[in-house]
Amino acid sequence: MELHNRLKVNTPNVVHETIDGETILLDLNTGNYYSLDGTGAVIWEFIDKTGNYEKAIEIMTAANSAESDIIDSTVKQFTEELLTEKLMVIAENEITSPDVTELEKKLKEIALNFKAPAVCKYTDMQDLLLLDPIHEVDEKGWPESRETQANE
Repeated sequence: MELHNRLKVNTPNVVHETIDGETILLDLNTGNYYSLDGTGAVIWEFIDKTGNYEKAIEIMTAANSAESDIIDSTVKQFTEELLTEKLMVIAENEITSPDVTELEKKLKEIALNFKAPAVCKYTDMQDLLLLDPIHEVDEKGWPESRETQANE
């Protein structure tokens, strides 16, 4: 897959929240949810704000030149996985980013003790997450799954 330097979160299909250094993502189309911890969460946040994963690699390799090849390849692999899972998509327009000085500091810190970012995917709650109680209401006003509605 060819990477592009301008990426964005695949909204409105993907919602995300970062709490205590962990980013939780939910794909509303598939019902899959994901967890990004530590390195992955910081890189995700940087790409979300700037749209530019290459800049994240540049900052991190400058902070830890001894591991620049590992950082470069693993961040690209991580980004490819985000695209493959359709959590991020190619941005059509330039993303104007706010001040990301704090995020740049975090990237430098994680580069010094670099741990490869990982996308942890969970499928165990798909049925529950795909049940949309607002749109899948029958005449009685009670939510039903698509499967139940199809059987009637």
